[in-house]
Amino acid sequence: MLKSILKMDSFKLQRGLNNGKQIPINKRKIANKTVLAIWKMYRTFLLFGLSVIILYPLMYSVSVAFRPVHELYDPLVIYVPRSLTLDNLMETMKYLDYGQALLNSVKLNLITTIIQLIVCSLIGYGLARYNFRGKGLVFSLVILTIIVPPQTIIIPNFINFRYFDLFGIGKLVGFFTGHDVSFNLINSNWSFYLPAMFGMGLRSGLFIFIFRQFFRGMPKDLEEAAYIDGCSQLKTYFKVMVPNAGPAFLTSFLFSIVWYWNDFVYTSTYLANAKTVMYQLHLLTQRIGYILQYEKQVNPYEGIVLMQSGVILGILPLLIIYVSLQKYFTESIERSGIVG
Repeated sequence: MLKSILKMDSFKLQRGLNNGKQIPINKRKIANKTVLAIWKMYRTFLLFGLSVIILYPLMYSVSVAFRPVHELYDPLVIYVPRSLTLDNLMETMKYLDYGQALLNSVKLNLITTIIQLIVCSLIGYGLARYNFRGKGLVFSLVILTIIVPPQTIIIPNFINFRYFDLFGIGKLVGFFTGHDVSFNLINSNWSFYLPAMFGMGLRSGLFIFIFRQFFRGMPKDLEEAAYIDGCSQLKTYFKVMVPNAGPAFLTSFLFSIVWYWNDFVYTSTYLANAKTVMYQLHLLTQRIGYILQYEKQVNPYEGIVLMQSGVILGILPLLIIYVSLQKYFTESIERSGIVG
């Protein structure tokens, strides 16, 4: 009796109605498979189209950078060059002084990023684990640094770095001597190091938020066990919390490197004489524009080749970093508190 009831219920569940008529189960399966196949095709074409839109500029730059100049105006060559050459990249490297520019960029970006990560992680840990008066106000100011565009404070920062006076000590000295003491930090890497030390570097508010969210999700039992073993608060942070916060550090590290590497506004404002990769690319575009405008005898396609070769050289270090850390980066994004 029970088996017959179960068979009848399963038959009712498999039965469909179409204008009051029963649809056989095999037709329903075919219809479901058809809808599923159409959805997969639509999703495939959509992702393929988005990929082409996103990757087309990079594919164009690679195609132009590795082809001879005469093939650029050959109508038979569209994307795939007939022959490959490295002459364009070598010539662009000479224009950019690429070796020195790469060394300066790596030195500036790496040191600034390391300082920024240490400071932002400490601030995020304090906001996540400790209760103190004004905590909500401090966190609101951190969020405000994310909302406010950095270009709005670039002129006051320039003045502060041009006449730098740490905590007003120079004015205090001038009160007794009659001459204010200040330091010029323009065209010095300290104009990048100092904001990072005080949690006001490029996108520091976002990194503080990432660390705060990550540390809030960690169990407090780890800290309590460290306290029982005799660790101080600072030792607990470095010995227990930092090793377990690898995903947050990796995510912030990659974002910071990319943003500092691609930055041109701060570099051109504070380091006008520094040879960085992005600043040299800017000078290259100006030089190419001058040549094309005033030296008509120069082949205009040479300027296009040099610009695209410069783009490849500019993003090459970032591509190497991403390919090397892509697996860990994807995992860290899921655990850093950015999503969800």
